[in-house]
Amino acid sequence: MQTSVLLIFGAVVCFSSCFAKLPADIELCKAEDVQCIARVTTGIIQSNPKGRSDLGIPPLDPFRINSLVISQGATGALNLDLSFKNIDIVGFSNTKIDRAVGFTKDPHTSKFEMYASVPKLSIRGKYKASGRILLLPITGDGDAVIAMENVKLAAKYKPIINEKDGHQYLDIDKIKLRLEPKKVSIRLTNLFNGDKTLGENMNAFLNENWRDVWTELAPSIDTAIAEVCKSIMVNLFKKFSYDGIYAD
Repeated sequence: MQTSVLLIFGAVVCFSSCFAKLPADIELCKAEDVQCIARVTTGIIQSNPKGRSDLGIPPLDPFRINSLVISQGATGALNLDLSFKNIDIVGFSNTKIDRAVGFTKDPHTSKFEMYASVPKLSIRGKYKASGRILLLPITGDGDAVIAMENVKLAAKYKPIINEKDGHQYLDIDKIKLRLEPKKVSIRLTNLFNGDKTLGENMNAFLNENWRDVWTELAPSIDTAIAEVCKSIMVNLFKKFSYDGIYAD
């Protein structure tokens, strides 16, 4: 889900901190000028929904994730095995970076944080589910649509700095990612082997209790998407140095 996150913040981090030499049409920001960094990053994301190869940005709308697996044990209100495949995330190109924190000249001491908002995000793909959610049994194998409104995204990461040929290159030690929607709508087809009545009742239940459902699913989704984001940023950081990309 936040896979999406992957995209936005993999691209965001790269724009603001990893290119040794940005293309001529990209405004250079001074180190620690977080307002400039947020503005430029927003412009890059919103101007390139189909991606941009010279910046290493994959297509943003839709953003494709091959698979995502969520498994929750018997603790809490969830005892569920849930998997998605062929997932399209739509809406990331409307992301606005509200605030950046850190991005100083010295990556050893700098913070690296981004906070963003997205008006609407939708996740569409194939799903399989079996187990229990909020005390009710659930089983299904079909199409899933999860629509989120007024989404807040937050990403923080801690880099490892490597010296190579007189330049500094970043690697990722830890990344934390959080997705907070103001509203979530859920639609799952072919629940309970196609039983229409049970399926409609379950969809109604999930939507009526979307806050509780999201609370249970969010930790696994955040962790899974953060790992995907990390893998992409690691590949980017291997190509571009951190130092020398600021205006000063």
